Amino acid sequence: MNNDEHYKITLISDLTMQSRLLKDSLERGLSLHVAMVTSDGLEQGGAQLGNLVLIDYHYLDDNKFEAYNQAKGECTHSVKEIVFNCPDEAPSSYLFKWRNLVGVFYVDDEVSILLKGMEKIMNDEMWLSRKVAQDYIEHFRCADVVTTSQTYTNLTKREKEIMRLLGHGASNMEIAEELFVSENTVKTHLHNIFKKINAKNRLQALLWANNNVALEERV
Repeated sequence: MNNDEHYKITLISDLTMQSRLLKDSLERGLSLHVAMVTSDGLEQGGAQLGNLVLIDYHYLDDNKFEAYNQAKGECTHSVKEIVFNCPDEAPSSYLFKWRNLVGVFYVDDEVSILLKGMEKIMNDEMWLSRKVAQDYIEHFRCADVVTTSQTYTNLTKREKEIMRLLGHGASNMEIAEELFVSENTVKTHLHNIFKKINAKNRLQALLWANNNVALEERV
């Protein structure tokens, strides 16, 4: 777990036995407090969201989603969005409205899978199936032919290598093994890359690359 950053978790759901059990499991497994926010809390305004927000796939209708977005817009910090209870057959397109999506958990996922994925997310990785990640990238891909931006040109050779491996879906550990460096070195490079391209997470970096880096430089 990344001890350099203090995470606050918000669970957006109805106050049901299932949601309370989920809250308890997360708190025990992650040793962090989980605050629960209902749709009433969102619609009344003033809801305080943590920097990790878990949303029940079925919970936010259009009105609730608008209230959630307003609450998110009032945050002074960045918010990572995680969807749970997602049906296996759910189309990726339904997830595109989550602009800061970093994780998707499905209805049949055990709590152990949720805890494992949450720990990855808290270590600045993502928990998305390769299909969802690729569909998400394609959705935001610029329709026009992309030419390489000056910002990308100014990245170091090693930073460009890491961007290319990110595009292939490699994890931090896989990047480290490919480049024969430590995982901490990879994290340092990613931090520098994100700062240079104004990205908050790996997915935003990939979306940025699709709009700023010519295809032949990404393969």
